[in-house]
Amino acid sequence: MTDAFSIVQDGAIARLTLTRPERANALGSAFWRDFPIAIDALNQAGRTRVLLIESEGRHFCSGMDTDAFTSLGKSDSAHDRFQFRSNLLVLQETLTKLEQANFAVVVAIQGACLGGGLDLVLACDIRVCSENASFGIEETNIAIVADLGSLQRGVHALPYGVMCDMALTGRRMPAAEAARYGLVSSIEADDAACRARAAEIAQTIASKSPLMTVGIKRSLQNARDAALADGLRFIADWNSGMFSPAEVGEALTARMEKREAVFQSMAGPDASQGE
Repeated sequence: MTDAFSIVQDGAIARLTLTRPERANALGSAFWRDFPIAIDALNQAGRTRVLLIESEGRHFCSGMDTDAFTSLGKSDSAHDRFQFRSNLLVLQETLTKLEQANFAVVVAIQGACLGGGLDLVLACDIRVCSENASFGIEETNIAIVADLGSLQRGVHALPYGVMCDMALTGRRMPAAEAARYGLVSSIEADDAACRARAAEIAQTIASKSPLMTVGIKRSLQNARDAALADGLRFIADWNSGMFSPAEVGEALTARMEKREAVFQSMAGPDASQGE
């Protein structure tokens, strides 16, 4: 158990809720310690097709908490700087686990989403926000070059010039602008509607083939991170090894019969039968 977040498994959907509203859900040392363990556990169990991330309170996440900064260590000597870099790489890898997971990640965002919170949502696959949401690279305002992925991922999620504007000025981007540039998929009227829309998207994805979901996720990541030729070779390799006639057949049959398709779990046939 952790006081940083809670996880509830509902069939093929795991709901992770940030539970520190009194700190605007700042990401403290407990989060960075427990989050990668939780994601690994969901991945290894194989039941989860979608991870839905939400938060309690007015704000999604105000960024890194002060105790997480102290865990990075001082920077007074070569040894300290080496340790700083090692600790920083661990934090980076924590968020990268969302991209590496064998399930889709959908996030519902309300209020402020700043600093480490923006790093977190940029590692998610689909982002939905409420009208009161705003996004910012808060590190700029405290003389830090953002280092947990918002610059590297953000330049793919936003036009280059817009990303430069956000990163260099430290300004907050309102929800309407985030939607206009594609940072979020949709804006909802209030927090409840935002969570409902995110849950609806999660349900839709959960009804699809989990193997197909992972294939699409890996292909999009590969296309983002590699050259076109490499991306085309990647999908050729993936589908030559992972294309499943049985799952395609089930999807087509279910569509004709107007029912929900039944796909094998990533944990294997025995686990599918037990769900």
